[in-house]
Amino acid sequence: MNSTYTGSVSTASDEEFGTEYFVQQGVAIKSLSKLHKGSKRHKNAETHYTGILKIMKYKTDKFIEWKPTEMSIVPDVDEWNIVDTGFKNQEKNLNDHNIDIKINLATLKSYKLKKHKKHQISILQTNGSLVTFLFESSPINDFITALKTLLYTEKEIRHHRPTGVMLVLGERQDSDPLCQSIKELKIFPDQPPTSTVWSFISGFQNNPVEKTYETFAKISDVLLTRTPDTRPDQEVAELLNRAEEDDEYTMLEHPTSILPPRPSIKPRKMPLNQTKFYESMDEEGRIINSDEIKSIIFYGGVEHSLRRVVWKFLLEYYPWNSTREQRTYIDEQKKVEYERMKVQWMNMSSDQMSRFNMYRDRKSLIDKDVYRTDRTLDFYAGDRNDNLVKLHNVLMTYVMYNFDLGYVQGMSDLLSPILVIMNSDEVESFWCFVGFMNRVNTNFELKQTGMKKQLNDLHYLLSTVSPELESHLKKMDSSNMYFCFRWLLVLFKREFVYSDIMQLWEVLWTDMPCSNFHLLICVAILDNERETIINENYGLTEILKHVNNLSERINLDQALTTAYSIYEQLKEAKTSLSDSVSELLGFRINNTDDNNIREEEYEKALSMNYI
Repeated sequence: MNSTYTGSVSTASDEEFGTEYFVQQGVAIKSLSKLHKGSKRHKNAETHYTGILKIMKYKTDKFIEWKPTEMSIVPDVDEWNIVDTGFKNQEKNLNDHNIDIKINLATLKSYKLKKHKKHQISILQTNGSLVTFLFESSPINDFITALKTLLYTEKEIRHHRPTGVMLVLGERQDSDPLCQSIKELKIFPDQPPTSTVWSFISGFQNNPVEKTYETFAKISDVLLTRTPDTRPDQEVAELLNRAEEDDEYTMLEHPTSILPPRPSIKPRKMPLNQTKFYESMDEEGRIINSDEIKSIIFYGGVEHSLRRVVWKFLLEYYPWNSTREQRTYIDEQKKVEYERMKVQWMNMSSDQMSRFNMYRDRKSLIDKDVYRTDRTLDFYAGDRNDNLVKLHNVLMTYVMYNFDLGYVQGMSDLLSPILVIMNSDEVESFWCFVGFMNRVNTNFELKQTGMKKQLNDLHYLLSTVSPELESHLKKMDSSNMYFCFRWLLVLFKREFVYSDIMQLWEVLWTDMPCSNFHLLICVAILDNERETIINENYGLTEILKHVNNLSERINLDQALTTAYSIYEQLKEAKTSLSDSVSELLGFRINNTDDNNIREEEYEKALSMNYI
């Protein structure tokens, strides 16, 4: 039985090769009751079909397409739900009905979104045909964002009130600045250009970090080709700012404080060396004064030859007060535990994996990411490199260790330097990686709550330290701080040269002078670029370009010294700071014993002239 939607239904013979802009499974269609009139079987019930929804681009036009994958019978159109279990002759029934919906975007007149009971969208065409899609088991926001990216729309107003209907004014053409740039540069050979944009946007609300991480970087790379006189920043800002709607963390107005002058900071000291490190141990190998060691690391880093040992303490592989004998036992236990988890995935059969979709997807993503992680380094160069195998093994084992989080794109960037420092030892690398992930795991959560909070906190700090720059960002629709997303996600891994990132990380792992020192580093970098951004009147496009141009060109010593100077400046003004800023920097030291201890440790380090 064929659908009766005139002009909006196609059969398999009508199909041609096209490009996918959008794909979503688990979408049902409504309003098909008229196809079954007269049938006794459907007298008190309706047949609904669940299928795959796509937006396709062909030679000249774009289409919304839907094809069924399963059928269900429901008793009431207003209280329906999709039945996951099928029928014996389900595939035959679907083929017999041959219901393939194909709607030309050029024929869209309006659409209306309903979220009262089941998320659904009704699409009205110029010929009067109405199709309703129901999103019971899949998110509707991605599809809405895709439509907004492809269409010019406005809200219908009647009697000075919105009706909830979105009027379609026309299609956005491929010549729109951002989409055209992505298309011409061919940086997404396996993805449609427009979906690149909206998937980044929707990723901030609904999707995993693996979408936003790579997309942000590649969109930014596109903008590197722009010249100041071609400014699509208004359109880009419109796209990015959609992500802020209904966000838990909203960039709020907050009063600025009058700060004292920034103090001058002594140049950075020499790194921790073997003599000083081993002198800090007692006869049984306990580190007597870990605070002193952390202070030296904070202000000078660690000698490269000593990192393999010291990183194990910083990343909680070893307790600071452990003896040599205890550390030997820890090594043995951690090796046994690692091998046990490694065996779990290595012995998984293809038959098991065929019924383990989430595991299979994570493995596939690891396979892809390992192949492209730091391949320009000699340590990872070449096609048959054992270190790539070990990188893969550690990441796969982490999936078994923390399956709730699993693997998310960007994690390979965090593991890569650890494997180098641990001299390719899988066990040591794995457990140090676990310690690192314990610090940053909220960066990779599905809802990205941790990332949103950090961007919000960064905005608080910047508005306090550099209100002039924050005011400019706000004027240019850039106060969302999205251009710092990659900085925070992988702790500047792409922003500094490889040797500098090792020193930066070990400084941050000391948690001195506060656990949010990484945000002060962001502020320091932005403040250093303040005059350029303001004087050149950079909009969002130019800011994205400028920030990406800083990659591997940032002076680490300057960034660390400036960040610490800002910390001391804010510390002196702490009585006039907002509660949010004071809390971020741990200035309310009477709240907890931990903060009291941390402040005392830091003052002691200052008196010892390590800082």
